[in-house]
Amino acid sequence: MKVEELAGVAESLGHAERILLFGWWLHVHGGKTTFMPADIGKCYNSNNLGIPTGSLGPYFSSLLTAKKLLKNAQGYRLESNARAAMQKAHGQSAVTVHITGMLAGLPDKMPTLSERTYLDEALTCYRHGAVRAAIVMTWNLAYAHLCDHIFKNRLADFNARWQVSLPGMHSKKVKTIAVMDDFNKYLKEQEVIDVARDGGIIVKNVHSTLEIGLTRRNMAAHPNNVVHTPLQTEAFIEDLVNNAILKIG
Repeated sequence: MKVEELAGVAESLGHAERILLFGWWLHVHGGKTTFMPADIGKCYNSNNLGIPTGSLGPYFSSLLTAKKLLKNAQGYRLESNARAAMQKAHGQSAVTVHITGMLAGLPDKMPTLSERTYLDEALTCYRHGAVRAAIVMTWNLAYAHLCDHIFKNRLADFNARWQVSLPGMHSKKVKTIAVMDDFNKYLKEQEVIDVARDGGIIVKNVHSTLEIGLTRRNMAAHPNNVVHTPLQTEAFIEDLVNNAILKIG
């Protein structure tokens, strides 16, 4: 695991917890029995994090007093219980750390408050091992991103294609999407992604990714005996982000 892969986790922590996190990384992945404040500073720099005004010294002192760090002539090391806690909290597979970082890096690409809210909830669910909820919220994020793109950039194309792809819905009166809530008022999610494909708003591969994602969301959202493992969830999230969300717009 590279220290840069901890960026998504480190950004949400205070300085004391960051020292413990980076100290754990230095022990487990950096090959260091002990470390110095300068080593922690390099981890900060690698993750583009600002060191607090002055230095990290007061945080090291606080962690020594709390017995979460130990110190000898060679430098600092995590106390065994603190190290075990870091291992339990952050000793995931490299894929897990990658997924967390990937989600945490999406906010700048999410144009609306609703999308950012879904992203925050997806990240929270994933970090806490709530895999079914993480699947549902990641789908909500992808679908909201698609609807936002259609509404802001391709609404006329969507409305025109809707009449061609689903003519029966317009037999009595031609319907159009006029406000965002109309997507939910008139159409099922599958119908939206199908019309978007038919109208050239999304390409075939993005449509396939969304269709598979919707099927998985339905299995996660409804009571059944389907097992959703962390590895399956990680693959689902990575596929939906890389092959749908980041390809739309």
